[in-house]
Amino acid sequence: MDPFVAKHLQGVSRTYAILVPMLPNSLADAVGVAYLLMRIIDTLEDDSRLATEQRLKHFDTVEMALEGEIEAGSALREVIGDTAAERELMVDAPEVFARVRALEPEYREAVCQCARKMSGGVRHLIARSDERDAPYPAIRDAAELREYCYYVAGVVGEMLCAMMAHFLRLPTLARLHEVAVELGIGLQLVNILKDAMKDSKQGRRYLPVADGGNVSHAEIYKAVLQEARQSLRRGTEFVLALPAGARELRSFCGLPIAWGAMTLARAERDPGGAKIGRGAIHSSMEMFARIAGDDRSLRRWLSSILKSSNAEGAGAAGMA
Repeated sequence: MDPFVAKHLQGVSRTYAILVPMLPNSLADAVGVAYLLMRIIDTLEDDSRLATEQRLKHFDTVEMALEGEIEAGSALREVIGDTAAERELMVDAPEVFARVRALEPEYREAVCQCARKMSGGVRHLIARSDERDAPYPAIRDAAELREYCYYVAGVVGEMLCAMMAHFLRLPTLARLHEVAVELGIGLQLVNILKDAMKDSKQGRRYLPVADGGNVSHAEIYKAVLQEARQSLRRGTEFVLALPAGARELRSFCGLPIAWGAMTLARAERDPGGAKIGRGAIHSSMEMFARIAGDDRSLRRWLSSILKSSNAEGAGAAGMA
């Protein structure tokens, strides 16, 4: 795998530093570069020290750099980011844009379309937050939560669907972009639930607000948790639509469903302690490697851990 991509993935996402190298080399490099680009946009979205005008100006820079109209250069280096790894990625942003522009045309179009939708979606959410005079992303209800998740993660599902359809020379796969979107939305909902308490302490809120006290925060949390499970169940159909022989692609898309199911089971028991352990991660990887090419076993296993309130144990125990 490309050392530049591998280095930055290791810094900004331990999860995708595990998953991306599972893909065949040419696809791994393209998906890795795409992920780094989305992390640049994500860092622009999240950096609380940026004023709205600065943030929007940086999105202009991203969009023009993608079109090759300008070099990102020093313009993005003022974005601080929350970690040293994010700051290093912003410094190397010009190289990320150059690598995106050097992708095969089909990959490049999928990646740029995803970035444009994500950037445009965040702009829309910023405008809505300003309109409501409420903290970003100013989510009021379940529909707005899904809208937010689409812009920051569902579009990534669409992108991966297009990239995998091209890699496999399987154009019919592109018709399943809706379930690929559900996979992205489900994984984003998992992240929101996992980090809800931490976000609250930092003044961030992504869950819908309680409606005039008629619905408690606990009920909202439970409803979102069930929505996350349902989206991951739909996302399972995308994993199973990948050819049985494409085990690496199935692992890349399916393991996050397993990890998401385990996280949701822990969140259901203890919202403040939803992080899953390394042992469960390794056990699930071993299980997935054994059954990745078997549709029936894979469907049954993913279904069982998405139902189970003890998904971590179910994931480690294997198929009875």
